[in-house]
Amino acid sequence: MKVRFTKMHGNGNDFILIDEFSGIVVEEEKKSEFVNAVCNRYFGVGADGALFVQKSEVADARFRYFNADGSEAEMCGNGIRCFSRYVVEEGYAESPLRVETLAGILELEVSQDKDSWWVRVDMGEPKFGRDEIPAEEDVWGKVFEVEDRKFEVYAVNTGVPHAVIFVDDLDFDIIPYARRIRYHELFPEGINVNFAEVIDGSRIRIRTYERGVEDETLSCGTGSCAVAVVANRLGIAEKSVEIITKGGKLKIDVADRVFMTGGASRVADGHINTGELRYDLP
Repeated sequence: MKVRFTKMHGNGNDFILIDEFSGIVVEEEKKSEFVNAVCNRYFGVGADGALFVQKSEVADARFRYFNADGSEAEMCGNGIRCFSRYVVEEGYAESPLRVETLAGILELEVSQDKDSWWVRVDMGEPKFGRDEIPAEEDVWGKVFEVEDRKFEVYAVNTGVPHAVIFVDDLDFDIIPYARRIRYHELFPEGINVNFAEVIDGSRIRIRTYERGVEDETLSCGTGSCAVAVVANRLGIAEKSVEIITKGGKLKIDVADRVFMTGGASRVADGHINTGELRYDLP
């Protein structure tokens, strides 16, 4: 069977998008294994995750996001920008639009200039409660000893749970440290891990290890929001912050709610030969 797909990315955080607005293309019980297979960078198309565009009874469209390992997540900041550009570009809705997600209904504005598409997302209110993250205890400035280093960890949910750690220098291998925190017993559902270096009050560099991808990604929208929120709450950054990821820059505005503005690129449209995918991969 051939399945039509679109390849998109937000600052290098890349996705396979499947259009199910007119009807289900990948059966519900097969979505996880399909995503795991198609996101494989050697035997599939390759991506950090997959987006499914569906009709909604309560908004303009329904957003479904699956990590590369096949697990479904509540939200993805870079993913929802790509999703929203696609929905507007295909004529399913006009900007501003409302999108149904597992994290609630979000409002977005999509615009285009001569060079790029831009999406501003109302990411909602950040959540700090241990039950909202979730965590076995409050994690706000809690010191984690990981191998040869100590880190002060701040946990927040900006659509999905994130741990934020401020460091003086980002030029080190974050993977072994991030994995230990991601799988720490304090986080029963796991957590995404962000290391951040404050350049000044309006600019922060970050690197993110994403749960479900189980690796560092070039950019993470919800992670960028989490870093901006925590930095602002600690008084080390302003309310409007430029977050610099490996894949590009995002503008985050922090108030009672968090707003993210960034690009969305559509790089390919084609067909997947599902019979050629490898479904026996870990």
